[in-house]
Amino acid sequence: MVETRTAQDGLGCVLAAIDMGPSSRRVLQHAAGLARLLSTRLTVLHVGADTSAQQRQHVLEYCALQGPYEVDLCDDDIVLRRGLVSEAIYREATRRKARLVVMGSRGHGKLAVFLLGSTHQAVLRNAPAPILLVPPVDLDIADLAGRARLSFGPVLAAVDLADTNEQQLRLAADIAQLAGQPLFLVTVTGRRATDLLSSSLLRERALRAAVTPRATIVRHGDIAEQISRCAVAEGAGLVVMGLRAKTRKQPGAIASAVLRTNSAYVLAVPEAAL
Repeated sequence: MVETRTAQDGLGCVLAAIDMGPSSRRVLQHAAGLARLLSTRLTVLHVGADTSAQQRQHVLEYCALQGPYEVDLCDDDIVLRRGLVSEAIYREATRRKARLVVMGSRGHGKLAVFLLGSTHQAVLRNAPAPILLVPPVDLDIADLAGRARLSFGPVLAAVDLADTNEQQLRLAADIAQLAGQPLFLVTVTGRRATDLLSSSLLRERALRAAVTPRATIVRHGDIAEQISRCAVAEGAGLVVMGLRAKTRKQPGAIASAVLRTNSAYVLAVPEAAL
């Protein structure tokens, strides 16, 4: 990934967005694991009507109870904000120059509406940082026991050949190396595109980004469906998707389809990722 740096005043942090619902425990676990791997600070964001000192203490106690015991949060690590969840996440991630935002793909209350509704797609299109979406199943890819590590199957980078892909591919390759797992590249093309041409373009993208995939995969048909099927077929624990403002299919719809397989996490990477 980008060079490791020590976070000061929350800058360059891993931002965990929680609503204290069913998915929040696993969001905290994975955000904490990735923050440790990146040697950066963990910041917890909670959006609601109550931003009082009492509510801050309530969130802090929740994190102490539900979060990994290896993580010791303080008041300064808890951020309370009012307003729309999507806007609050965007503003906080931008203000803190977050290196990664971690959130659940299911929940209750405002966060559930955000993650399952049209705002979800909007925030992905305008994501200020890579966003890790945690699926609603007991599938863990970050382990804090002893030395923090990533534990999942192959990393699958879903490549849109109309995009530049360099940020996405470099991040996918770095994560695969960090986890000691192979990197697969997949693209979904129209029927008119030949597999040979598409595979050649995939290898060209990999060469441009200076990454070495284990294999390149070409599929045809519905983008979301084919990425989902490929993730299942290859046993991928993480799907890394690129995000851009104009795309053939809403990125939120593709991410949601992959998450519905209940077998992989989704990391959505904007073109301008740090």
